[in-house]
Amino acid sequence: MITVRTAILILSFFSLFGCATQSHSSSDATFEGEYQPNKLHPQTLYDILVAEISGHANDYQLSLEKYLKQSALTKDPAIAKRAVRIAQHLRDTHALTKAVTLWIDSAPEEPEPRQLLANLLISQGQFEEAVPHFNKALDLGQHKVLLLLNSQLKNMNKSEITTYIELLTNAKVKEDIESDRLTTLGVLHSQLNEPEKALSNFQLALQLTPDHPNALYHKAETLKKQRRFVPALDTLLILIDKYPKDRQYNALHVQILFSMNKNSDAIEKIKQLISQSPHDRPLHNYLALTALDYNQLAESRAMFESFLADTPQNSAPYFYLAIIAERTENFQLAIEHYLKVEQGSNLLQAHTRAVSLHREAQDKEKVELITEQLIAKHPQETNTYILMLANWLQKFEQTEQAIKLLDKQIQIDSKNTDLLYARAMYLEPLDFKAAEQDFKTILSIAPDNPTVLNAFGYTLTVHTKRYDEALILIEKALKLIPNDPATIDSMGWVLFKLNRYDEAISYLTRAFSLFDDPEVGSHLIAALTSANQYDKANQVFIKISTSHPNNKFVKQARALLEK
Repeated sequence: MITVRTAILILSFFSLFGCATQSHSSSDATFEGEYQPNKLHPQTLYDILVAEISGHANDYQLSLEKYLKQSALTKDPAIAKRAVRIAQHLRDTHALTKAVTLWIDSAPEEPEPRQLLANLLISQGQFEEAVPHFNKALDLGQHKVLLLLNSQLKNMNKSEITTYIELLTNAKVKEDIESDRLTTLGVLHSQLNEPEKALSNFQLALQLTPDHPNALYHKAETLKKQRRFVPALDTLLILIDKYPKDRQYNALHVQILFSMNKNSDAIEKIKQLISQSPHDRPLHNYLALTALDYNQLAESRAMFESFLADTPQNSAPYFYLAIIAERTENFQLAIEHYLKVEQGSNLLQAHTRAVSLHREAQDKEKVELITEQLIAKHPQETNTYILMLANWLQKFEQTEQAIKLLDKQIQIDSKNTDLLYARAMYLEPLDFKAAEQDFKTILSIAPDNPTVLNAFGYTLTVHTKRYDEALILIEKALKLIPNDPATIDSMGWVLFKLNRYDEAISYLTRAFSLFDDPEVGSHLIAALTSANQYDKANQVFIKISTSHPNNKFVKQARALLEK
């Protein structure tokens, strides 16, 4: 009897070989008979086939719909897990919650879905609801759930991390994973930039398990961040003595040696590691980047040139050779290297850097020629290169030419919101009515774009007295990105314009604490002086005038205070 899990693997295999035909709706085929455990119902086979073909054709929504349906009908954890992965890819929180719940129902002893549900609930502020799922996952999966938590740290905000600290602090775990619990607590505190609390937990873990690898590694890493290099090295050497070939531990060893200015020892260590693992290209690449990070340019250059000699079809090393050329002020060579990058994650950044290194207005013809050549090589990135050229033109006060360039491209791609937004921002100081039309066009295409909502709302406060309309736009933006300093500043500014000074001060104070920019500071000063809070206004002025003495917003704030 073929199992559901096997069916998924088989159908996934088929979908790789061009089986993408027209996707069918759930009503296209119906098979009779009851669903039975461990037996593959014909409808299940059909729906999974449709789901896999749909996914191969990038119709992930239909694929998700089929997997959710069959997950509910079959109670099969493999199908539920598949639904979870698709929902994660689509970033569909509602569907993800449903899929995870189905996974828990079909596999109540599996820790990962409990962990995922806890994360979802915490991200939605439902902390109390998350507690039992996290604790259950911890109880079921033992150290596995802690590993899952560590892997997700980079995606968590401060509030979520704090909640996990509370959960783990109060969690009762089995004796054999107490060291893991303490180590994870230490990692969480380290993520919150609380090194002493982190080190305390690592030390407690090591008292229970003196050779605990994660506790030793994270203790060494935390000590390094505190620039306590000698104890960091001593801690790390315990690990390296036990695991002499571990790449993560050896990589940290190189970093600490460089940090201690033991450059010759670090370079010797790099040579030793390359000699021990001559075919480990990811390790070699990491070591080359580490040397670059610590400004060991000759060593880094030699490694990247070696990569190019070994695999000339891979142009990625040119990006780092360009950075090295920049640091040695060989800007022409840097431009040449950047333009040789033909693929990889740094492609667009490389080309943008190549253009930005043309630092004179008379370089216009060169920049236009580069842009033309890049579009010819990478036509799928045409809009990106047009935006790059427009930005360069605007930077050198050729705003009208930048607008004409965007006008021409928008005629070709009239619904591209990036092009429309760039044109709106360039038009705003010159022709607000035209900019307003672009803002409205974008919002007709993407009504929940928080950047555009905020920009449109803020510019209304600058060019008009339509403050109530501006408030509606900014409020909507703030609901979408509640922790964005620029949007918080806009909210404070429109409230100031509406003479709601206390509320304005509250928002502007928060914005300034998140981003002590002179413009934000000048807004806060305006609100404080209007509320007769001159001492606080002077304190803000001292801060922005010290850090940005010649900024135009500082000058505006000074004039305001002098009145």
